[in-house]
Amino acid sequence: MQRTLTIALALWSGIALALAALLVLAHALPLQIGYYPALYLCVGLPIWRNRQRLARVLAQWQLPRLPKFLLLGYGMVLIEEIFAALFNHLTEGFSLGLYIQRVGQFWALNLFAFTGFIIGWYLLQRWLRFAFAEVFFLAGLFGLFSEHTYTFLFANPILFLILAPLNIITYGLIITPATLSMGTPARRTLHPLIRYPLALLTIFACSLIPIGVLAVLRNHFPDAFPPRKFVP
Repeated sequence: MQRTLTIALALWSGIALALAALLVLAHALPLQIGYYPALYLCVGLPIWRNRQRLARVLAQWQLPRLPKFLLLGYGMVLIEEIFAALFNHLTEGFSLGLYIQRVGQFWALNLFAFTGFIIGWYLLQRWLRFAFAEVFFLAGLFGLFSEHTYTFLFANPILFLILAPLNIITYGLIITPATLSMGTPARRTLHPLIRYPLALLTIFACSLIPIGVLAVLRNHFPDAFPPRKFVP
């Protein structure tokens, strides 16, 4: 089942990227969509192809489990946001100084935005047994909520067809190194009908405070974060 889902997601994302390329050429989709293939080629593909080797390396890293998980989780966010800042900034032209400023702004925003996601997944994997594929796909489903992708399902089905698989992969990718660092899974398990909703609710609950703090800071210090034309 997990292999089938992986193949289906790969095919869906391939179709989505091809359709996105056509729409960009037709000037019907903004340049920011290029963030996804750039991230996958430069970061996602190397991690995915070497995930077993990476898991062995991380297992040998002599660091307690929690700080290791946090460093890997936040590290992936920082790497991912370099690409997000670049492709958003390219719509403004390109200035090295402004690009560096945009990177800092995207880092500031997403260190708050992803805190609940990272901490939630640490707690979940400490308490309950999750297969790697379960973490990847559940993280992706949360991404559909976090990025408001689900709102396009009926409002703009073509855009949903494009963005849904890409956001699933992106969120799954962000949590992958941290998940690989966990080593032996927890013994405790629950039926998937309980475990899956519990996972999504836990991440949501862990996100409430950091997202609330982010909203307050963004209102008081707007220049510290990306312009709302990039992240509403």
